[in-house]
Amino acid sequence: MLKRKLNLLSILMMLFLIISCGDEKPQKLKIDRGTKKEKTKEAKMESSSEETEEEQTVTLSPEKIQKAKEIIAASSDKAVEAVDGKAKYKMFCAACHGFTGNANINGAKDLTKSKIGLVESVAQVYHGQGLMTPFKGIMKDEEIVAVCNYILEEIVK
Repeated sequence: MLKRKLNLLSILMMLFLIISCGDEKPQKLKIDRGTKKEKTKEAKMESSSEETEEEQTVTLSPEKIQKAKEIIAASSDKAVEAVDGKAKYKMFCAACHGFTGNANINGAKDLTKSKIGLVESVAQVYHGQGLMTPFKGIMKDEEIVAVCNYILEEIVK
């Protein structure tokens, strides 16, 4: 009985994570019958446009940046260190970003190519942006900081 409850709880949690990462409809599979040379050329063009998109800076309002600075200042180092950022990342972020940060599910950005710092990262996680769910009220402030530290230290390459 306990095992069934745990399984049900796990399913509900994964469903919540999938829903919270965005409601974008899945894209239809495109069948490309072009030549190998054309496919290679298209792949190169797509990868260069993705890199340009990822290199762009995040545009967050001054109020959001200020709030992120306040969150970081208010979160003591001990409180942040007490949080397992990796476990929280796996619980809340991996459903869309993947365990290595580059899954791109539901329109999630490739975190391995991120160029933003801690303040911008905290602001994005706290307030959300685009399809990303705001995590204020879902995670505590020190948990948000711990997850952002984990992303910047372990996932961004």
